[in-house]
Formats: sequence, structure tokens, C-alpha cells
Amino acid sequence: MIKKPRTKPLKLLKLNAILQRLVHNHLKHGELQIEFARYSAGYRGEVALDYYLHDLDENSYFILHDLRLPRDREKKYYFQIDCLILHSSFGVLLEVKNLSGDLYFDHLFDQMKRTKNGVDETFPDPVSQVQQQKIYLESWLKKNQLPKIPLYSLVVLTNPKSFITLSPHYGKKAAQIIRTKSLANKVQQISTYHQEILTKKDLSKITTKLFKQHERHSPDLLKTYNINHTDIITGVFCPGCNHIPMRRERSTWICSKCNIKSKDAHIRALQDFAVIFNEPVKNKTLRRFLHIDSTTCMKNLLRSMNLTPSGPTNSATYHLPIPE
Repeated sequence: MIKKPRTKPLKLLKLNAILQRLVHNHLKHGELQIEFARYSAGYRGEVALDYYLHDLDENSYFILHDLRLPRDREKKYYFQIDCLILHSSFGVLLEVKNLSGDLYFDHLFDQMKRTKNGVDETFPDPVSQVQQQKIYLESWLKKNQLPKIPLYSLVVLTNPKSFITLSPHYGKKAAQIIRTKSLANKVQQISTYHQEILTKKDLSKITTKLFKQHERHSPDLLKTYNINHTDIITGVFCPGCNHIPMRRERSTWICSKCNIKSKDAHIRALQDFAVIFNEPVKNKTLRRFLHIDSTTCMKNLLRSMNLTPSGPTNSATYHLPIPE
């Protein structure tokens, strides 16, 4: 049973929105595109996993995607889990990798080298990564006074075009590297090692706590890439030809390029604002972003989306919802 569905990483949404609105010929454009391609590939790999997760008995397993949990009470440090499979007898943490090319797992330097089109890249060893996440989760369960269960960690390679090689002394860790098609069999094999130790109430208690403490990661990419607010193109995109900006006349958005009309083209613009800036915002700022003159018009658009201001009238702000 899917207890926590997968959502697009907020960083991926941010990268997409920024790339759509970044001024042309910006120095960071190429760097952002590379990062967007990398995160998109990772997300596609996680989505590809879903087909094989369906091979698990939905009445026996709880599946939670994209968990980000605090390591300390101050919430200064976090750890992330691509996918967590919970059973009444055990739990399995999955680290999902969607990489093509030749993959070499190096025990000596605790790294993975990818060779593709004659170019070498190195990454931290994903087996070591997910083993560390397992240690963090064990500690998290203990700190939250939740039942202790046996935990396992697996690296799932979702790209069938990757070729895997291990260093001579990689050792027992190799058993933790699998292809997607082997996932269900591997999990079912683990289930034969253990007796049931968790009741339905225990499982519910654990999943409820996981939900409660999960925090979606929202990096400030404008700061990371040194992008000024003035580098972000404002206005409403045309849903037909993608021209920007549309103009608003008599409660309708009109494209000056293809003449298409829309009643709700502003929704995408507000979503872009929420994703890129992720901060409480005043009516005036949104008017400037959507190219709207009327305070009342802006207020009505926000009200139509069930958004109401908070705080004193002169300094009232809106909290725009982040898309899932």
C-alpha cells in the first residue's frame, strides 16, 4: 500500500520554473540546464521503480516515497530516503539510481565511477550512502521511542543500459546492488528471515510519525546560483504559444501574439512565483509580477483560488501553495 505517494522534488520544480523565466543569455543558464537534466533523470528513475513495487503484496507492505527527516531536535541536519518499504517484520531503504554507461563500484575510495561517451564522472558510493541512511533511521526510531525493527538497505539501478563492474575486493556490499526487476524477489527473500514483530497499530504509529516529521526540501536556488530577482522575467505565459506577457482585459487574459484567450493563465504564474521565491507575498508584489494594475483585481484572483491574506490590512501577506 502506498502510504506516501511520490511527488516531484521541489528542487526540480524550482529549476524548471527558473529556466522558463531566466533572462536570455544569463551566465548561469547552462549550469542550470545541466542540473535540471540530472534531477529529471533521477526522478524518471524513481518513477520507473513504481512498476516493480506493484509486485509486492499491497496488504503486507507500506511504501513511503521521498522522506526527509531531522537528525537532531534543532532540525539543523536532515537525512533523505528515496523509498522506504515497511513490513510487520522489517524495513527496507532504497537508494534509486538512474544512470547509463559503465558503472564501476570502487571499494578503495568508497566511490562509484561512471564512464559514458569517453567521459569519467565520480559519485559517492550509493551503497555507503544508503547504509548511512539506515543508521540515521535506526537512530530516529530510537529517539522517537518507536519499535525497533530489522532494517535493510538496497541500491536499485533503474537504467537497463548501465553496465556494472565491481572492484576486486568490493565484498559483501555487492549483494545490496540490484536491478529493478529483482526488487520484489529480494524483498520477499528478506521476509523469510524474520517473524512478525509489529502490529498494525505499531506500523500505523511509525508511519504517522514519519509523516509528521517529514519536511520537503526547499533550497534557495536564486542564492545558490547568484541570480538576482531582476533576472527573473515577470508576466503571465500564454498557454497556447508560451509568449510572455499576456495582457488582462475584462477578466480575461489575452495573448498579443496568437490572440488566444484564457480565464486562468495566471495560475501558472502564481505557481512559478511560489516555487521560485517560496515566501509570504503582498498583493502589490504579485500585481507587479503578473502585470496587473488593480488591487481589487489581484485580490479577486487570489480569492478565486481560495487564498486569503493574513496579518494587518496595510501589511497583509499571502502564502501561495507549493505545487505537489
